[in-house]
Formats: sequence, structure tokens, C-alpha cells
Amino acid sequence: MSRIRKVSSPKPLFTIMVSVGLAFVLCLLCRDHALKAAVPVTFLLGLAAVRLLGGRMTGFVVATAAGLIFATFLFEPYGTLAIHSGVDRAELLSFGLASFVVVYFSPGPVAFDNTDGITTPSDRLESWIAVAGYAVVFTALVTLLLQIWNSLRY
Repeated sequence: MSRIRKVSSPKPLFTIMVSVGLAFVLCLLCRDHALKAAVPVTFLLGLAAVRLLGGRMTGFVVATAAGLIFATFLFEPYGTLAIHSGVDRAELLSFGLASFVVVYFSPGPVAFDNTDGITTPSDRLESWIAVAGYAVVFTALVTLLLQIWNSLRY
């Protein structure tokens, strides 16, 4: 099956629509709160699940769409891709890098092992948790360092 057919089949399209809708709702609910920096980090966990359900191409589409939605609706000024705060720009960049790492290294719908050719669902779950955990820790550390740097500047 070609890549275009894989993304345009009903399951990946449904996964993309639900994930993008969730990113948009998270932006609207959390943009006025102090924890808005945690929205992209939290979304990384869902992105690993998208990769597990829909595949790598679906994960890349969702990661790109979520980055654009976060840039447009989560960070000020709202409704434009311009981001005034340097900390917010760095947060979005770290989300973009971490999201592509999560999508690339998370196990897909069919994962194989070197020993017998098949992995158990628990092996795939452990791998998914490890990749998502590393991505969340990386993004959280970058966000924390940026917040510290920003507080020292002012």
C-alpha cells in the first residue's frame, strides 16, 4: 500500500482528526493558565499512542499539525504564527524536535524482535513508555531551563 493510501484510509484519518482536535481543545482550555507550557509535553504522550495506532506517517502528520496549532492558538499573540516570547519559541522548537524523535523511535503498529520475529504487547508497551518518557523528560528539562533563564533575565 502506498504512503498516500495509508494516510488517506479511514483509521489514520480518524486518528489525525481526533488528535488535532484534542490539540486545539487543549490550547483553548489551557492558554490562560500558568501550566500552558505543560500542554506540548503532555501531548507527546498522546503522540506516541498515535504512532502506535496509526503508524509513522500518521504520527508525523499529527506532530506537524499539533506544532502549528500550538504556535497559532497556545502562545501569544493568538491567531497568528508569530510568537513574541523567546521562551515560547524555544518551547515550541523543543516540542517539535521531541515530537519527531517520539514518532521516529516509538514502536509502530507492527513491531519485530530479533529473537523470534514477534514481540508481545507488553514488549511494545514497555518500548512505548520508554520513548515517551525520554521525550517528556527532555522537553520538561528544556522548558525548566528556559523558565529559569527567563526569570534570571528580568
